[in-house]
Amino acid sequence: MSMSGVSVASSQSLQLEATQEAYDRAIVTLNLVLIEDTTYENAVRTKLFEIMDERNELGNYSTSDLHAMAKDIEGNVDQFLSELGAQN
Repeated sequence: MSMSGVSVASSQSLQLEATQEAYDRAIVTLNLVLIEDTTYENAVRTKLFEIMDERNELGNYSTSDLHAMAKDIEGNVDQFLSELGAQN
């Protein structure tokens, strides 16, 4: 394998790890919401399982896709929680 091939593989591995960490933070956030308030338990659980399914499929994406996903996931969870709060 050439050095550029090693570099690309290493870069994708690092991006995959960073994206998994972003998903893990989102999952923790949703779990904390469930612990603190069960008002929207069904909606939060549905979102939680959706995010967990996405996280389990991360190995199928390119480095650029992973970068975009890592940037988007926390904002998506924050928006989801804001929308739940707006429903009060």
